[in-house]
Amino acid sequence: MNETRIDTSAPSGIEMDEPTRSWSVPAAAAQQVPAPRAPEEHHGRARLVINRGPDAGTGFAIGITRTTIGRGRGCDIVVDDVTVSREHAELRREDGRYVLVDGGSLNGTYLNRMPVDSAELADGDEIWVGKVRFTFRSGS
Repeated sequence: MNETRIDTSAPSGIEMDEPTRSWSVPAAAAQQVPAPRAPEEHHGRARLVINRGPDAGTGFAIGITRTTIGRGRGCDIVVDDVTVSREHAELRREDGRYVLVDGGSLNGTYLNRMPVDSAELADGDEIWVGKVRFTFRSGS
């Protein structure tokens, strides 16, 4: 699975000018509007959808056997947040169901606002990893 990077420090499309430590929005980014996705595009495929922050609405397909979430570059979904561990959590597919497993993270992984070590997922469950909030969609 390709690495996907989520940056919680700056809104999407905004770049930081290092010498002055100021934020700038490229003209092209300010005018871009994402095209709506057809509902059937994700039918039958489990995914995580960001439901809070500048990347809200962004979806990530879940791998066939597992999908890793963390700050480390080797993760499938990279969350740029100091409160997220390098390998914070993973989603596993086991016997046709999806399971959320905490990777021994320092700040914990939350499912529906409750800390979990391991838990089976249901459609619509909310997963918290650091400052990012995902909604699990089973694809059914």
